[in-house]
Amino acid sequence: MTMQPFSRRALLGQLGAGAVATGGATAAFAQQAAPAAAPIAGRIFNVVEAGADPTGRRDSSGAFQRGIAELAPNGGTIYIPSGRYRIERTLVWENRQNARAPGLTFRGDAPHSTVLVHAAAGPLLRVRGVRATPPVNTSFFWGGGIFDLSIQGNFERPDQHGIEVLGWYYGEIHNCHFTGLGGDGIRAVVDLRTNANPDFTSSTLFVRGVWLERLGGWGFIDLSDVQGAPAWSWDRCIFSMCGKGGALVRSGGQSFTKSTFFLCGWRSEHEAPGRSGYGLYFDGNLTGSSQQFVEGCEFDTNLTAHVGARYLSASSFLNNRFIFSNRSGGQRPFPPVAVEIGSGDAHAAVRAIQLRQSFFRQDLPGSVVAFDFANHANVRDVEIGGSVFNAAPRGSITRYRGADPNGRGAAYGYVVQPGASE
Repeated sequence: MTMQPFSRRALLGQLGAGAVATGGATAAFAQQAAPAAAPIAGRIFNVVEAGADPTGRRDSSGAFQRGIAELAPNGGTIYIPSGRYRIERTLVWENRQNARAPGLTFRGDAPHSTVLVHAAAGPLLRVRGVRATPPVNTSFFWGGGIFDLSIQGNFERPDQHGIEVLGWYYGEIHNCHFTGLGGDGIRAVVDLRTNANPDFTSSTLFVRGVWLERLGGWGFIDLSDVQGAPAWSWDRCIFSMCGKGGALVRSGGQSFTKSTFFLCGWRSEHEAPGRSGYGLYFDGNLTGSSQQFVEGCEFDTNLTAHVGARYLSASSFLNNRFIFSNRSGGQRPFPPVAVEIGSGDAHAAVRAIQLRQSFFRQDLPGSVVAFDFANHANVRDVEIGGSVFNAAPRGSITRYRGADPNGRGAAYGYVVQPGASE
């Protein structure tokens, strides 16, 4: 469905004068004329009408912040028409009450039409759905989202990020583009100073059709270490040229479906890679990083490994494709390892995971490894089956490295099937 640009005048005519309140006089009239609050869907704040500059020559952060302040108590839509908007300070959407609050919707016309140009340090948008001073309830922002726009940086600052979320439940990020940021695309945080239980400041989001590319940091990073981003859903997303890696997951129950992890470890085709770069990395702790689901994803030319698991349990990887190639012009296949089980150090712990119907394709000559059991002390009950291996001419794929240390593989509860060659 093609979305038509919002017209405040047309909207007033369709919904009635009491349905939209975007300014002081209009708000006063609406309160007198309407016996009850307008429905959330009817409250629309057009940033251009509020003074934002769609040419990008002037700072538009003031107009955006006014829209957030006006709509935040009752919810609504901040509409951002086509244009380039320069944002020179972090926009803050904060719940100052100790109660649940409705989500805001930030909506552009399309990711290549509505572009927010980040020109400051920190995140462009900081979302905090829980007040900063204790005591707090599990209040959160509920619903709302970010739709049909781009957040664009200029690589100048490693502390320049896209969005940072805390205390936002069941919001959506859909059809958006994060690019050119010197730091991370999407960051999930908790505040243990507010409450020592991370459940009180965690977030759960649905991320669909989002492209995170040419970033200096991670496409997504879970900074909590303690269940700050449980049950996030990633569907048909692209993590491309994220300098530190595609996604760093430390909370449980995340799902990645039909998504792509490509050239992570590089941030540009014209620059040398960083020191490391995983497509998808699981960390945190053994019980926390559990119930993960990765299905139908493609991993191609990531720097260190396609998937790394330092802490991971009770999780499944189904029907994924792993490609060893070099899209930056070299002749050495990357990564050297597809799936690294027990990454990092001897403290790594991986328990009760399965990897089924994996396809491995090697495009360039050389030696690569499909499954690497990097550390064994705390790794057990790993099931691998139904894999297909397609080596390049003058290439070789070691299917399982370190799976049977000193003849003790069976003691670790490994079930490893040989797999087929194409």
